Amino acid sequence: MHSAYKHVVGVALLLALMLSSCTRQPAPIPLPQQSGELVVAMRLSPTTVYRDSSGELAGPDYELVSAFAAWQGFRLRCVFFERDRQVLEALDHGQAHMAASGLTVTEAARTVARFGTPYQQRRQVVAVRRDDPRPADRLSELATRRGWIAADAPQLRQLQANGEQRDGRLVVADASGAVDALQQVNDGERDFAVVDSLLLARMRHWLINLEQAFVLPGERPVAWAFPRYGDQALFAAAEEFLRRARTDGTLLSVYDRHFGHLQRLESSDIDQMLEFRLSRLPQYRELFRQAGQISGIDWHWLAALAYQESKWDPQATSYTNVRGIMMLTESTAEQMGVNNRLDPRQSIFAGARYLAGIVESLPASIQLEDRLSMALAGYNLGEGHLRAGRRLAAAMHLDPDTWAGVKRALPELARPDIAARLVSGPARGGEAVILVENVRSYYEVLSAAESSPLTRRSRFEFYRTPPVAADPIIW
Repeated sequence: MHSAYKHVVGVALLLALMLSSCTRQPAPIPLPQQSGELVVAMRLSPTTVYRDSSGELAGPDYELVSAFAAWQGFRLRCVFFERDRQVLEALDHGQAHMAASGLTVTEAARTVARFGTPYQQRRQVVAVRRDDPRPADRLSELATRRGWIAADAPQLRQLQANGEQRDGRLVVADASGAVDALQQVNDGERDFAVVDSLLLARMRHWLINLEQAFVLPGERPVAWAFPRYGDQALFAAAEEFLRRARTDGTLLSVYDRHFGHLQRLESSDIDQMLEFRLSRLPQYRELFRQAGQISGIDWHWLAALAYQESKWDPQATSYTNVRGIMMLTESTAEQMGVNNRLDPRQSIFAGARYLAGIVESLPASIQLEDRLSMALAGYNLGEGHLRAGRRLAAAMHLDPDTWAGVKRALPELARPDIAARLVSGPARGGEAVILVENVRSYYEVLSAAESSPLTRRSRFEFYRTPPVAADPIIW
C-alpha cells in the first residue's frame, strides 16, 4: 500500500511538473543596459503606430519611442500585440521593457503596470453617420440604437444602465476594435460608436460618412507604461525624455505633423471635393500623374494643392492676378518658362517643378513631411517669406526645422512692427498656414478616394495586427 501510495504521488508530481512546463512563461528578457536593446510592446492604431503605404513603421508613438531609444543609445525592437490587454500582459510577464501604445491610464491597468506622467489628455466622442435623421446630444438618446463601446470606457456603465445591452444592441469590446466599429457606422451597420476624438478626426478623412455627434465629459490620460517592478533607471530616463520633449517642442511637433491639420475641413468641404473629383479631375488626372513622376512628388499632393488653389478650374483668377489651375503668379510663371498660365499642362508641370524646387532648397536634415509642409507655405508666400518665417521662428525660440514651429511664426509676418524689420516685408502668413493644413487634409481625402476598394481595405490593415496566439508578432 505504501509503495502504491508513493507511486500515485510520484505520478501526480510528474503531471504537475508537465502542466507547469506547459504554462510556464518565457524567461524575462535582459535589461536594455545589458543587451543594448530596448523592447517596446505596441498595438497598431491610426493614432499611435502604424505601417505607412510602403510598409514602414510610422506614427507619433513610434517616432517618440524611436527618439527615446536613440537618446539612450539602445537598439529598438517593437513587439506587436492585437489587444491592449496583451500589451500589458507582456509587461507583467517581463517580455517587454515598456509599452508605447497610446494606453489610457485606468485603475484596472494600474494593477498590472506602472504608468509614467501622462503626455496627452484625450476626449471621448460619439461618432454617427452624417445622414442619420435622428440627432442626439446625450447618451440617454442612444438607448434604442445599435452601438459600440470599448470595455474600459467610463461611459459603459451609463449605457448599460439605459438598458442597451439587454437585447444585444450594444457591443462591448476591446479598444482595438474601434477602427472596425467606425467602419461599421460609416457603412450603416451600426448607429454609433464611442471612440477617441483623435481617432474619429483621423478616420473622417477616409470614412467620409462619419461625423461627431457630441463630446463626452471628462478627459482620459495617456501615458507610457512599464512593469510594476521593472527597471527604475529606465523609468526615470523615460520621464526625463518626455519632460524635455514637452519643453523643447518635440512632443508638439510630432503630434502636429500627424494630426495638426485634422480639424480644418468641414463635411461640406469634403463633399465638394469628392463631387469635383468626378466632374473636373478626370480631365487633368493624367497630367497630375505625369507631373508627379517628373517632380518626384506624389501626384495626389499636386492635385490636392491645385484643388485648394483653384478647385481644379484652369480659368481661375484671383484679385491679385494669380491665375490658372495651379494659381501661378506672373513672376513664377516667367521663372518656370510658362507662356500661358491658363494652359492646364503648362500650369500643372510648372507648379510641380516649382514646389519640388522649394522642397529641395530646404535642409535635408528636416523630416520630409515637415519639408513638404514648409514648401507648400513657400508656394503660397514665396521662398523669401518662407525663409523669413523660419528665421522668425528661431528668434521666437521655436524650432525652424519643424512645421509646428514655423506655422506658429508665419502669422507674425503680417504684423507691421515685425515686417518693418524684414527684407522680404509683410506677408499673409496666416493664410499660408490655412492653405498648408487644408492641402494636407485634401491629400488624405483624395488619396483614399482614388484608391481601389482592395487598396482601401488594405489601408485599414496597416492599423491591425493579425491575431496572436502564444507569441506576438515581431516587427
